[in-house]
Amino acid sequence: MKKQLMLWMILSTIFAMSCEKDSQVLGNETSMKNYVVNYGTSFGMCIGPCRKEMNLVKNDLVFTVYTTEGRGAVGGVPQSYKEKLTNLYASNIIQNIDFEAFKKLPEVIGCPDCADGGAEWIEIIKDDSKHKVTFEFGTSPKEIEKLVQLLREKRTYFEEKYVK
Repeated sequence: MKKQLMLWMILSTIFAMSCEKDSQVLGNETSMKNYVVNYGTSFGMCIGPCRKEMNLVKNDLVFTVYTTEGRGAVGGVPQSYKEKLTNLYASNIIQNIDFEAFKKLPEVIGCPDCADGGAEWIEIIKDDSKHKVTFEFGTSPKEIEKLVQLLREKRTYFEEKYVK
């Protein structure tokens, strides 16, 4: 009887631990499942890798680099790099999205890409609603400062890893 009880306790502990792990993963997938986050940078008067975009969809992050040959003409085939989103990164992104406050921001802030200063933009899609905000490169609206910082860090990571 003691052996059966001990076996039952061990099995139930293993089962409970596996359920807890699965629920943590599912919890992050479920929260990211409601959002698509697109982020990008561009420079109008530029030759080379002048436009870069990141798309965060479900559990994937895709980083795409567009090469410009001058006067806005895109040359060559865009290069895309895909990695899985970590639960921690997805959680940080979700925690820094206040979609209702984001939707209240104007579509254009400042003078993005004026005098070739460059532009950054964020588009968030939640369920059937989407909003895009474009702002001057290197600045960020205070309402989305932390979100922009997280996205910039990931863009820098991809640039250092893939863009030579």
